[in-house]
Amino acid sequence: MSRTEITPLRYMLREMAHTPWSTVAVTLAILAASALLTATLDLGAASVDATRVLMKDMGFNLLIMPPGADPARWQALNFSGPDMPEGHVKLLAGNAGIMAQHFVGKLQQTMQIDGVTVVLTGVQTETVRTGTKKKPMPTAYTMAEGKVLLGAAAARALGKKAGDTVTIAGGTFEVERVLDEYGAVPEDIRIFAPLGEVQALLGKPGRINAIDALACQCPANVKDIVSMVRESILRVLPDATVQPYYSILLARHEQRVMMLRVQYAVLAAALAAAAAAVWGLAYQNVTGRRREIGVLRALGVPDRRILALFLGKLFLCGVLGGVAGVAAGRFFYFWTHPAPLAEVITRPLLLCVVAGGAPLLTVLFGLPPILSRLLGDANDALGEGRA
Repeated sequence: MSRTEITPLRYMLREMAHTPWSTVAVTLAILAASALLTATLDLGAASVDATRVLMKDMGFNLLIMPPGADPARWQALNFSGPDMPEGHVKLLAGNAGIMAQHFVGKLQQTMQIDGVTVVLTGVQTETVRTGTKKKPMPTAYTMAEGKVLLGAAAARALGKKAGDTVTIAGGTFEVERVLDEYGAVPEDIRIFAPLGEVQALLGKPGRINAIDALACQCPANVKDIVSMVRESILRVLPDATVQPYYSILLARHEQRVMMLRVQYAVLAAALAAAAAAVWGLAYQNVTGRRREIGVLRALGVPDRRILALFLGKLFLCGVLGGVAGVAAGRFFYFWTHPAPLAEVITRPLLLCVVAGGAPLLTVLFGLPPILSRLLGDANDALGEGRA
């Protein structure tokens, strides 16, 4: 073959056809790494979203109290302390820097009804943070005027069921429904009613003494998530008292941190395995082509052209392996997950990075062994030098 007949594409395809097992092995190594990384990213996204839904079903994870409120007195069901304007809810919801998305203002007071201790709780319609579209919280109750919701323990103690009437502070209300057992005080002894009606009964128009909120999915790399959430709220309401429900808030954040660590570990393992496989296969391949390299160099073919031939093969293997790996990883995710969770997957842009980075990393991993041979002497490559 004359020098003019040698083209990079022709030589690359012939070399790939001459070493099919090496070509297939490199492609499979990249495919496996890309598939593993894609599946892990999809599983991580689904896991984080499943935790988000679970934690949302558990209710709000932040309690915002008026300035001067005593959390110890509140735990003793004494809510007779300070209050704050109802408009504070809109102040929080209107600030994009707040690390919370759902807000419900409430006015609560412990009282006796027919000898039963209950916590009358007036609640407003849920307000979401500006710029977000979220479904209401399961515990963000709304009622028509003249209707109330009874906690499970309060309903049992009062002997009430849906459709009955109950007299509260001189007002008569219809029991819309009895809530499921929560298993904690004061939730099971609450009587929920529209905020405006409770404000009228207690003589506190336009006032609330608590804001329930749900902290959003905060960055997983933040060490003290509680402080960050609290500071974001205090920037808007400097004198407020922010009390997180630690078990709910931290469980959600720690799950995200764990999944991020798993993804980093999988990425490191996939890169290490792919690098070792490509390096070894490239070294074996270029060693097997040693005499051909010598012939080409003896004919005056520049080293950069020879280098381009071998790297071109690796690049093509990386393209095939990366694209096929992303497809295989996504297929595995859909195969192992039901339809609702299958909708929560890694963003396409990130998968494009995986598929696009695969050929570049393949070339990078295979470059050292190829250069080690090309930097050798042509006579050695031809077998005419020292062994």
